[in-house]
Amino acid sequence: MQARFVKDLAIGLVVIVLLVLVGYLVVINRDLVKIPTNSVYSRESVSDSLMSQIRNIENSIQDRKVFVFTTRTDPLRQGNIIKDRADRVQEYEEMLRNLFRLATVAIDEHGNKIAYIEYQDALHAAREGETVAGRKIIEIKDSSIRYTFGGSTLTANLMPRPEMPDENQYQRQGISGNW
Repeated sequence: MQARFVKDLAIGLVVIVLLVLVGYLVVINRDLVKIPTNSVYSRESVSDSLMSQIRNIENSIQDRKVFVFTTRTDPLRQGNIIKDRADRVQEYEEMLRNLFRLATVAIDEHGNKIAYIEYQDALHAAREGETVAGRKIIEIKDSSIRYTFGGSTLTANLMPRPEMPDENQYQRQGISGNW
């Protein structure tokens, strides 16, 4: 007999839960009916002036999508009057790359002098009469070399690699930028 009471209790609880859910759905449905289908701001949100602004923005976006940049440099860095640390580092590296510098002079096992020249991020070994980067080596001395380039005879003295300028130098000169 107790099984019958438990069965009746379970059925009663299920019926009560269903009635509560139906009541909850009725309350939610009543609240949804109160919400208007059109907003009170619908006339303002689609005004002619706003629509023309939206069209202008969309046209601008489409123009920018099809625009092709033809410059090889960063357009934001062109015409930079104030140089920052990145500009100074780039100038220093470019200066080193284009510097024709006698790094050292050595003597081989036969007593011949060899000049080691740093140019374009490479160390070139040359003897008298050889050509390095279009420059013909005429004479190698202990601390200098003579060479011809473009019809002129020039001398390159032994010198250390130039160091990057100190940031205090730029501050003393009043050049701004983060270093």
